[in-house]
Amino acid sequence: MNDNPAAIERPTAYPTAAESPKVVGQTPTMDDVARSASVSRATVSRVLAGTARVSDSTQDRVLRAIKDLGYVPNRMAQSLATRSSGLVGLLLRDPRKAAYGLLHSELQQVSDRENLQLITVVPSSSEASSAEKRALQRLLGLRVDGLFVATGVIGPEDLAPFLSVVPVVSVGRPEAHDGVYGVSYDEVAHGQMAADLLLRHGHRDIAVLATASSVSVPESMRAEAIMARLLERGATVHPVRATTFGIGAEHSHRIADMVREGTITAVAFPTDDRALDFLTIARKSGLQVPADVSVIGMDGISPAMGMIGLATVRIPIEAVADRAVTVMGDLLEHRESLPIRHERFRGHVVDGATLGPPPRKRS
Repeated sequence: MNDNPAAIERPTAYPTAAESPKVVGQTPTMDDVARSASVSRATVSRVLAGTARVSDSTQDRVLRAIKDLGYVPNRMAQSLATRSSGLVGLLLRDPRKAAYGLLHSELQQVSDRENLQLITVVPSSSEASSAEKRALQRLLGLRVDGLFVATGVIGPEDLAPFLSVVPVVSVGRPEAHDGVYGVSYDEVAHGQMAADLLLRHGHRDIAVLATASSVSVPESMRAEAIMARLLERGATVHPVRATTFGIGAEHSHRIADMVREGTITAVAFPTDDRALDFLTIARKSGLQVPADVSVIGMDGISPAMGMIGLATVRIPIEAVADRAVTVMGDLLEHRESLPIRHERFRGHVVDGATLGPPPRKRS
């Protein structure tokens, strides 16, 4: 069908938009939209699906009719017609954390731009990987076309059963599975950046909060990279092991004791949240930052960053989200021909007020 308005012969049974009143007392249908816009039902379907070229003027008429009538597209019906729902599931770790919250917002924004419908599931943080696997099953039950996985807990082996069903894109987290397309932060490089910044400030005795990989793979990789670089450069590393997700007061109190004992002059945290928790406890303990101890975090997203001046590594959330959605769109269209890759994006260091030279040794 030629969608050039000048070439369209409007059926006499179709009233003009001005002649077609709003449907009152019942839900407007696609046929109502077609009549109001003076086009065929197939043209309305093409405008909604975005699967074929439609002239700008025709598209404008259809969209205006949709708005005037208050028509809401039936996504399931479109899915049956096109064999694609446009629905993409997102498994997200914890949107209460600033980094995950921004990632969620960016993925939603870019998905909207690319005409993908994002459905987000946040598993219970208390049940770790078992809850995440159930969440993935729920998303598949909604007949999504693809899956974004943005969590640092679920392992590569847990994703394997889903790969034969839908394309999976790992977002933000380091990916090891050769069947999962990964778009992640370069956590090894970020850990090295943090270590190098501490060394440039002259620190040689440094505590590192080292998160277990069972708690968070990204946090674990960051901490291991920090410690490896420090040891490589001849510094003394004091690992403080963390076995819980999020902040932990017991770790902060232990590090504060190490500062008072003169064991360390600086501490590196794998997230800003953990660093901010320590700053609170350090202040209550009478420690001054950076006079008594220097502190660096990682993420660079917290709203408190500007006020506190926390030294950190800013991770490239916006770039990762944009690339992940682009990759998902390509996989949905050309899954068989698109090679699986593991892409990594680097952020940058932010030197802040919480870093200074080592304190003088007490005589």
